[in-house]
Amino acid sequence: MMKNTAEIDAIINELNNSIDAHYKWLVKMFRCAVSSDVTHPDITGDNAHFVCRFGKWINDQSLNNEDDSSYVSKIYSVHEKMHVIGKELLLAIVENRSHTWHFDSFQDALLAFTSAVMDYKIYLLNIRSNIDVLTGLPGRRMLDESFDQQLLDAEPLNLYILLLDIDRFKHVNDTYGHLVGDVVLRAMASNLLAWTRYDEVAYRYGGEEFIIIIRTKTDEQVCLAGLRLCQLIGQKKIPYADGEIGITVTAGITRVQQGETLDTALDRADRAMYQGKQNGRNRCMFMDEYERITQVDTNRVISYPLSA
Repeated sequence: MMKNTAEIDAIINELNNSIDAHYKWLVKMFRCAVSSDVTHPDITGDNAHFVCRFGKWINDQSLNNEDDSSYVSKIYSVHEKMHVIGKELLLAIVENRSHTWHFDSFQDALLAFTSAVMDYKIYLLNIRSNIDVLTGLPGRRMLDESFDQQLLDAEPLNLYILLLDIDRFKHVNDTYGHLVGDVVLRAMASNLLAWTRYDEVAYRYGGEEFIIIIRTKTDEQVCLAGLRLCQLIGQKKIPYADGEIGITVTAGITRVQQGETLDTALDRADRAMYQGKQNGRNRCMFMDEYERITQVDTNRVISYPLSA
């Protein structure tokens, strides 16, 4: 699931703390070497990499963080190795059998750890820079950059684009002002984050348009997901300083074909959505690969030709 800025900031803060903590750990190693003290579990214990503060944190990340698994796994591995080699160096010093290679190995382990942490920080900062400032959702650039890989990763499921456009949003801005319009956009984003499920990722694509990337098995399932979101949006009043505003959206959905570009698939979703606008708004429309458009309804599916 896509992270928000607060989650990213918390992880980056913990990564920064991990570097600070291991500077202290390194100084502690010096003290242990001078005093020949090998009793500290975070340095000479069999599970020293678990005992330290960062070890506990990175272990939780490896269990709960699938999106960043390659980065987290790398940090976990080099962090454990740093502790193991650090223990070997300390024992070699205390037992008066240290060699140059002990120090070289420990230096390499330290550098590998800081490099892995830095790679993860850069990855997170890149995500953060592509998050829309107003809504906190990932923006268009992030979708553009990740789309091809998302399409590959979706298999054996299908990948769908759900394009949502707030109905008569210009009327909201003209009637209530742009500040209230911003309130509506932020509320829309917050609600989408709350209502999207595990295989659904929301983006702000621009203006009053939002995109949900959905991985699921069948056209019927994605249509039900689209209808669910449209109905939730229509039922939810948005509070602002002087009262509440009700909004509706019109949605266009299409399945992305393997090897297809984002622009090609998005064009179909946009045309499906436009058909819904033409037929009264507050609609959820689906266009298949043959460019046949249907309106999604709880009780039935109503077909509309493109020329309607």
